[in-house]
Amino acid sequence: MQSIPKHSDPQSFVIVTDTINEHSLNPLGSITTLCEELAEVCQDNQIDFYVTTFQKLFSNDSSGYKRTDNGWILMNVPPPTVIHNRIHSRKLERSNDFKRLSTTFFDQHIPFFNARFLNKLEVFKAFIESNYLKPYVPYTEEFLAQEQLENFLQNYSTVFIKPIHGSQGRNIIKITKEQDYFLLQNSQNTETVLQFPTVHQLFKTIKPHLKTRTFIIQEGLSLILKENRLVDFRFLCHKNKSSKWEVTSTIARLGHPTQFVSNLARGGDMQKLDDFLSHYLPKKERIHFKKLLNELALECCRCIDTSFEGLFAEFGVDLAIDEHFNPWVIELNSKPSKDLQFTDPLQKIRPSTKAIFSLVQSYL
Repeated sequence: MQSIPKHSDPQSFVIVTDTINEHSLNPLGSITTLCEELAEVCQDNQIDFYVTTFQKLFSNDSSGYKRTDNGWILMNVPPPTVIHNRIHSRKLERSNDFKRLSTTFFDQHIPFFNARFLNKLEVFKAFIESNYLKPYVPYTEEFLAQEQLENFLQNYSTVFIKPIHGSQGRNIIKITKEQDYFLLQNSQNTETVLQFPTVHQLFKTIKPHLKTRTFIIQEGLSLILKENRLVDFRFLCHKNKSSKWEVTSTIARLGHPTQFVSNLARGGDMQKLDDFLSHYLPKKERIHFKKLLNELALECCRCIDTSFEGLFAEFGVDLAIDEHFNPWVIELNSKPSKDLQFTDPLQKIRPSTKAIFSLVQSYL
């Protein structure tokens, strides 16, 4: 981690997002709870906290939204000391304006956490280059040609095709090889199943999508099912003030019975990881297996953190287990949802929020 000089007062921690809807009852949208908790912990530690938009930062607008008894109110604010990126738009992050602003932060020694979204192709390339992680990663390539599809379907009974910038399980294609034909399903509408007699006809249906977006093609895995529902595990990981990665929370996600993805956005449910594993493993084996999953998630974080430029404060790592109870790495998200956690009614501030603040505090 680069050495950042300590800043003089006023010290300010800032969340930057795409847009803020002032006329909404929930103006900060999906990051509302996170911002409320950060406002609380920053106030307790006498640190100025506010939320702003990319456009305000880019135009040097000295206003931001601060939490008051009357809600989030726009007011004059000091320049940012540390910034945490919660922009949702990948398109905005790929813009020249965003790159210019990121360069400005770097030149001014302003820490800018969660610098950008990471796409699936670059993440899996980094994983496959890791000797530790490679055995746990489904075989993955950038999807370009019919010949690739033919080779994958010769080697695997199930193949997935995923947009590299996708999220929440959207627009994922599942192809299943039967004896005399191939079945295609899209996660947007799993009830519609298309049948093709040849790979050529199958590819003709998929090819138009490749002209507008970049996709990966990936080995399908025989993952464990519970009551005919797909299961995976979300490990929320944060970097601590010593720049070491730690697991902050874990959950099991059970997909909707009609879905081949487990995302909560597509009707999935949460369950405590230990409760799920207790159906399969006695306590002693469960402890060892959870340690393996923990270390696998942390190694994913370390791999990506050292493979890409920029400061990263948190990752969401999705792991799964196959029918033989072998663990697999499914995904890594550089801006994980904060809603995939079980909340403790006795805890006002969630551990993930405390972890973010602890790292930020080390830069102030």
